[in-house]
Amino acid sequence: SALIDTINNSRFYSELARICESLSGYDSTVIIAFIDQQKPRLLFSNLSAEDESPTLGPYFDGAYLLDPLYDLFRKSSPDGVFRLKDIAPDGFFETEYYRSYFKNTRLIDETGLLVRLHSGFQLAISCGLRDSSTPRELQVQDLHTVFPVLASACRLHCSTDAQLVEISGEEDTSGEFGSTLDLAFANFGRDYLTRRECEIVHLILKGYASKSIAELLGISVDTVKVHRKRFHAKLNVSSQAELFSLFLEAISMVPLGSDQDPLNFYYESQEIISTDT
Repeated sequence: SALIDTINNSRFYSELARICESLSGYDSTVIIAFIDQQKPRLLFSNLSAEDESPTLGPYFDGAYLLDPLYDLFRKSSPDGVFRLKDIAPDGFFETEYYRSYFKNTRLIDETGLLVRLHSGFQLAISCGLRDSSTPRELQVQDLHTVFPVLASACRLHCSTDAQLVEISGEEDTSGEFGSTLDLAFANFGRDYLTRRECEIVHLILKGYASKSIAELLGISVDTVKVHRKRFHAKLNVSSQAELFSLFLEAISMVPLGSDQDPLNFYYESQEIISTDT
């Protein structure tokens, strides 16, 4: 009832976070709008100053492209409650994405709620527990139980024109930036690798292990290993860590609106550095 009372009120998201945390046992909440062909938009966060920078900065700079929850949105998955350990691909917690980004957030458990607001808009409510938190028993099932009520309240709150403008960010250019990054991820390696090698690189970046990649693509694990060896040589990387670093650095160089392979900009910058040296 307290949540319903705040519909169309500036306190709605903070009340939504309070209810999700009290139900589940999580102790932090970040609420994001996922929008087709746009960069996600931050709507609410109660993270501490210590956690906000390493969590939100890299995420909105491009790490969201590898987020399992964002991947569900891109696949038009139905609304629901999703615990990270259940939706993350096999090997996710051994990936460089996890070690280089996710681990810095200090998250030890996360559950996300996805609520479709409108065509092309989905609300993502991320509830987290960090390694400095007081040990507790999480009650994720309670989020499942009340999810229909929470989802209805979110849709009603976000149904007005004013709220849709806030969510879509019509007054800034971040949408164009997000569209560019989505395309940059799809194009990563396109001009230097075969189609199959690109598929495998993208799955590795998302956290899939060789066995899972083989099952998804209908090939053998040995074939996956052969492809990995080939693209390692082509990209001059020797580990998943180097591939992840190359990906982040390359997409950071892509100019707004570009549909080129991000590696073109990366290799061009390396030639300039080499010439200057």
